[in-house]
Amino acid sequence: MPRSRKATNEKLSRYWKSNIERWATSGLTQTEYCRRNDLSKDRFTYWKRKFKRQNLPVEFIQLPIPANIHTTGLKLNLGQGVQIEIPDGFTSETLERVLATLRSIS
Repeated sequence: MPRSRKATNEKLSRYWKSNIERWATSGLTQTEYCRRNDLSKDRFTYWKRKFKRQNLPVEFIQLPIPANIHTTGLKLNLGQGVQIEIPDGFTSETLERVLATLRSIS
């Protein structure tokens, strides 16, 4: 019986996570670790970035706005041409709707 895609992905994830953890404590460069363990550098980099993205905490910081810049509302650039604009004076309900939308597309 063939393995499910989810099981295969979980096995791959454990495999690469284990290698990345061993590399991190090995003292070797990524290139050398991959060479010694017969691993693809490109796949190693892919999984390292994937794990990094999954573990990044969300942190909001307040940026000072220079006095000579006039702003109206809030603009969120999400990449790939996606931008959300919220006008000044928005309500907490508007913010909740924006956050719910962002959660649904992530």
